[in-house]
Amino acid sequence: MTTPFTIDLTRPGWSQRSRWHWFLGPGGPRRLAMVAGGGVAIVVLVALGGALPRYVRYSAVIHAIANLEREVTVAGKELSSLRTNLRDLGAEARRQIRWSQTLLALSHPLPGTLRLDRVSLAKVPRQPQPTETQPGDPKPVDLVLSIEATTSVVPGGARLVEIANFMSALARDPVLAPRFQLKTWDVRPAQGGADQLHISIGLSEKRS
Repeated sequence: MTTPFTIDLTRPGWSQRSRWHWFLGPGGPRRLAMVAGGGVAIVVLVALGGALPRYVRYSAVIHAIANLEREVTVAGKELSSLRTNLRDLGAEARRQIRWSQTLLALSHPLPGTLRLDRVSLAKVPRQPQPTETQPGDPKPVDLVLSIEATTSVVPGGARLVEIANFMSALARDPVLAPRFQLKTWDVRPAQGGADQLHISIGLSEKRS
């Protein structure tokens, strides 16, 4: 039996090999491994080429969402601070309005012979009732409107009548009466002036 073979005249010294010899010959496994590795590399490159832009876009979206969340958090804090400031401004505006109304109410029944020296509105501690507070509660206070005035001394009781009429007018005033009630009053000679009387009137806020 004879084995046919061919001679490759273009490459002297090389015998003609079949097309499968490159894969099935002695170096075939190594070549197959190289081909498989190259194929895997190509597949990985193709996959990276398709996934990388998506990953970049996804990372950009995640970063934008994180920035938006931070901005929303900052805006929420600013909004909370703004609400607090507006609430404080509203409370201060209401206090100013009530105070201007109080001063206006005091000027209406004021006799011409009575001079206002000081008008103040302050919180004054008071003695709580036994059933009014519980242990640990803050001490109760009264909101007191204090009025200090002076008038000249004249014979008779004309000045006392004017002072009494003034306090009576305060008790009937449509602005003061719903909120305050007469708490204390005092009339005594003014210090440093023998012909002057000092009047102190205290109106406490009504408790609901």
